[in-house]
Amino acid sequence: MRPPRLIFITGKGGTGKSTLAAALATALSRRYRTTLADLDRRQSAARILGAKLDAAAPVRVSETLDVTALSPRAELEAFIQRIVPLKLISRRMLKSRTFGYVTAALPGLEAFLMLERLRALAGQAALDDAYVVIDAPATGTALELLSVARGVKGIAPFGTLNNLAREVESFLGDPNRFGVVLTLTPEELALREAVEAAAALADAGIATVAALVNAVPAALFEVGELAAASGLAEHATMAARRVEAGAGAARARQQLERGGLRVIELPMLFAPSLAAHEVSELARTLEAELIAE
Repeated sequence: MRPPRLIFITGKGGTGKSTLAAALATALSRRYRTTLADLDRRQSAARILGAKLDAAAPVRVSETLDVTALSPRAELEAFIQRIVPLKLISRRMLKSRTFGYVTAALPGLEAFLMLERLRALAGQAALDDAYVVIDAPATGTALELLSVARGVKGIAPFGTLNNLAREVESFLGDPNRFGVVLTLTPEELALREAVEAAAALADAGIATVAALVNAVPAALFEVGELAAASGLAEHATMAARRVEAGAGAARARQQLERGGLRVIELPMLFAPSLAAHEVSELARTLEAELIAE
C-alpha cells in the first residue's frame, strides 16, 4: 500500500526527526517526484541535504527532489493577499495595529493557515503523482498544530473560516492524503512520548503511518561474552550499555506493535556528522520497508 501523499514527521527532540525526514524524502524521490517542506525554523532537514533556503522559491536538490521552507507568518500574509488582492491595501492591513489585535485574538490563525497550505500541497501532489514530506515541529507543538482546525470551527461557527476548517479536518482524517510518522530512539522517555502521541492522533482520527525507531545498535555481545568481559572495567560497562540499548529497542518494538503501530528500525550510524552518505543509507531501509510499488 502506498503511503499518503503528505507525510508529517514528528517526534521527541533528539530522536533524529530531521535526519529521518531528509532520508524519507530521499527514498520517495527515487521513485516519485518529492518535495521536502521544512517547518523547522533551523531548517535542519534542508541543511542535511545541502539546500540553502530562502523565502523566495524551492531549491532543487536532485532531478526529483525539491526542498522548501514554510513559515506560518508567510502563509498568513499570502491568505490576506488572496482575499484582498489590492497589494497596497493588503500590505497596510498586515502592518496595521488593528490587524495585530485580530491575530493576537486568534492565536491559532497562522497555524490553521499552515494546515490549509499543507492540504493544498497534498492535493497538488495527488494530481502530479508526487509526494510531500514535512519536517514538522517536535511532538507537543505538532499535536497542537494538528488540533487547530477544531478550535477554528469553534471560533468561526459559519463563513469562510468554518468551511476551510471542515475541509482541513477532512484532509487530516483521510489516510490517503495525510499521515503522521513518529520518530523515537530506544529510550524510555522517547518511547513513552511516541506511544502517547499515537494515542492522541488516534483519538483525533489521524492515521499514524509508522513509528521509526532510530539509532538501533547491532547486537555485538551474547550473555556469555558479556559475563566473560566482566573484569575489564570500562570495556565491560560499554558492552553492557550496548546490550541494554538492544534490549531497549526490542521493548520499544513490542510496546509499539501492541499499540497497533507499524515499526521500522533504523541502524545506529557511527559518523562524526550526518551527511549525504548516511542519509542515503537510511533512505535504503525506508525505501525497502515503507514505500511499496
